[in-house]
Amino acid sequence: MAKPVGKLRKINLNEVWANEVDGFASWLQQDEILEMLGEALEVSLKPAGGDIPLDTLAGAVLAKDAKRGHYVIVLGHLDGLSHESFGKLIMYAAGLEAKAIVCVGQEITAEIRQSLDWLNMVSRDDVNFYATELELWRIDDSVPAPNFNVVCQPNMWARQLKMGQEDGESTSGSKGKDFPESKSKKEDPGKGSKDKTGTAQGKSGPGSKDGVSVRQNFVYTKTFS
Repeated sequence: MAKPVGKLRKINLNEVWANEVDGFASWLQQDEILEMLGEALEVSLKPAGGDIPLDTLAGAVLAKDAKRGHYVIVLGHLDGLSHESFGKLIMYAAGLEAKAIVCVGQEITAEIRQSLDWLNMVSRDDVNFYATELELWRIDDSVPAPNFNVVCQPNMWARQLKMGQEDGESTSGSKGKDFPESKSKKEDPGKGSKDKTGTAQGKSGPGSKDGVSVRQNFVYTKTFS
């Protein structure tokens, strides 16, 4: 006998929250939702409590990295992230010295992805930017089940490769500075052999005394600007 199966259906975020940005933020702030989001990002997230209010940034949630203890700002948006909200998000991250920013929405536009990718590329290794597209799924008339699809995250491989190149350049640069000095040192024996040759032929130098050539040692100092 065939067993009955349900029909999987993807629903719009507005079907659940309409345009209630605060309601969406309250949903994101729940322990179990932050845990699910953290699993997708591979970061342990927990609510930061009411330590610092973010009333002027609608849809923002203040969280913490449970392992490292630093602040994480999660910004949820239903109808697209505006340029103004994105600017405020960066401002709050700077003020709180947050080490991670997470944008959550139904769709992350190409310009927001490009901006976050660029920020990941130029930021320090301990500062990370993420973006996730939230999907809600129902089986028949079941409760909506969320799925966080990560579309933007730091490229750790590229960061490690860049660090390796910078270390290599600094090493080769230090060797290059030593080269002129080593070259000048190599030239001294040549001068000495020339003096010896002149003495052997009976041509004493200006510093000679009783047929013995006397060499003077000079110390050269170089100033690198």
